Amino acid sequence: MEEREEGLRGERSHRILVTGSRGKSSLVRLLCAGLEACGVPAWGRITGVLPRQIGPGGERLIERTAPAHVEEMRWWLGQVPSGASVVLENSAVAPDLQPLAARWLVPCLVVWTNARPDHPEAWDPGEEGAARALAAGVPEGCPVAAGREALPWVRRLLPRSPLREARPEEPLSGEAPFGAENRGLALAALEGLGLDGASARRGMVALPPDVADYRVLPLGAARLASAFAANEPESTERLFEATGWTPEETTLLYHHRPDRPGRLAAFLPWIVRRPWREVVFSRDRSFWGRFAPRRGPGGLGTWRDLTGGEDLARWVETRGRVFGCGNVAGSPLELLRTRREGGQGA
Repeated sequence: MEEREEGLRGERSHRILVTGSRGKSSLVRLLCAGLEACGVPAWGRITGVLPRQIGPGGERLIERTAPAHVEEMRWWLGQVPSGASVVLENSAVAPDLQPLAARWLVPCLVVWTNARPDHPEAWDPGEEGAARALAAGVPEGCPVAAGREALPWVRRLLPRSPLREARPEEPLSGEAPFGAENRGLALAALEGLGLDGASARRGMVALPPDVADYRVLPLGAARLASAFAANEPESTERLFEATGWTPEETTLLYHHRPDRPGRLAAFLPWIVRRPWREVVFSRDRSFWGRFAPRRGPGGLGTWRDLTGGEDLARWVETRGRVFGCGNVAGSPLELLRTRREGGQGA
């Protein structure tokens, strides 16, 4: 990769595409913070349930007037100042749509976080299904900075792409799981572009947590471990292990989205393997109406209708230790945004 890296170091602006199953939004924020700390003004776009633009003036919410669509990426790129450094999260899911982001951005580097099974409605099963879908979005021969989990897939599926391997960082005190891993990948990417690693690291370390990042939220005498944004069982398992709690003392709360039925099916085997104190499936009442079922899928647990973030908070206060997973959209995100603005969290 040395010859290609020399060319990248000569570029005055950088166009970075971020892909992977999990951690894309975190990587966009870290890369933008690192670029800014190195004196390179950067524009970034985060997708998902809380789409945002990152620019020299900070983060700004992108207001959607219609359901999410891949064309949002092209529209946003048209708003970015000409010649600016850009970090774009690939928001496509379907394999045939994956190449669009690279076609519009023309990246000098792709940052690939991992390949974990997800989106069963669009991807083939297992890690290989995820990896093949994501590899479809990497231009042939484009350099790739890869996390530990993505390395074997880059070597196997993208043999013509120069590869830069991430090095693990030392975890910071109180840092959430995946934080050091993500920071190591972002540093490997920026150092590969010829930027100063020490300066980039300072910018990343100073970056405050994102609103949906994993944290344990105190709610009265109760605690809510918010892993709602993980979206797949492997990441969720690591986050539960980080709590130090046992299933027997923990209420498992899975928050459901009706437009993600495959995600619920993927989580069920993970849920049933553990002796949870209680299993509850929540949903936002506006999605369902009064004829929704009361028993959980397969007779497991119960459903609970939620009317917003504060309704969720009041319910958690009656349960002691609650581990929340599945989906962050809806009441969980409302609660997290409210408590972040109020300065509450742990």
